Amino acid sequence: MDDVSNNLSMEGRSPPERLPSDTVQLIFLTIVLLVGLPSNFLVLTRILTHYQTSNKDSIKAGFLLLKLNLTISDLMLLFFYALPKLVWNITYEWKGTDGMCKMYNYLSMASYYLSSNITVCIALERLRTVLGAAEIRARGKSTKSIRLLLFFAWFFAFVWSCPQFVVFQTVDVLPDSTESWFQCSDVWTIYTIRESDTAPSVPAFILRPPMQTVYELTHLLLVFWAPLAALSTSYVIIAVRMARYSMESPQ
Repeated sequence: MDDVSNNLSMEGRSPPERLPSDTVQLIFLTIVLLVGLPSNFLVLTRILTHYQTSNKDSIKAGFLLLKLNLTISDLMLLFFYALPKLVWNITYEWKGTDGMCKMYNYLSMASYYLSSNITVCIALERLRTVLGAAEIRARGKSTKSIRLLLFFAWFFAFVWSCPQFVVFQTVDVLPDSTESWFQCSDVWTIYTIRESDTAPSVPAFILRPPMQTVYELTHLLLVFWAPLAALSTSYVIIAVRMARYSMESPQ
């Protein structure tokens, strides 16, 4: 079930048998949920306890605030991606509505973006701490900048996920059969399997192959390459600055 297009390309007139890879994925998702949910809830509880007792304008409070949001993003991935994926794998058919298909892909994608964005926020905040160490020692540290970073992390995560409402739809893979087998898939896969006279209900220009390439490249850029570039740049600057500190005299 990880690659719906493989199932959509089946030429049989009845629902296909479960693939070995689907069984492996089912076991993996079960283990991830059994381990990830309680452990992340435990971490969330401890962070909240420490945050409530800390000085809200301290370096510790800012770090805890970032860890709190990162833990929330991990829980969102478990609830909005892993858990529905597990149910989908068990039923081996999309049992929800078309709106649920869109919402599932929207929330799961937003969770991925949020996790990447907050990781970048942590790197940027560490960079700001290193570059502004003298000012922090003199005046203390406010968490206003961290809250602003987190606001943009959440905002852009949900904005960048909006294309999922257009890109994903439900489809009956066996329209000419007495049986039905509904799946939730992207419009390009549906268009490839179906004939042009039963194309997905989206503007024609979206179904062109270049649009799929733009969609996939944009997703990779926002969820992986851009965060990787920001992380690499931030930690290289931090490493250089720390190396300079270590070579200077204690005064």
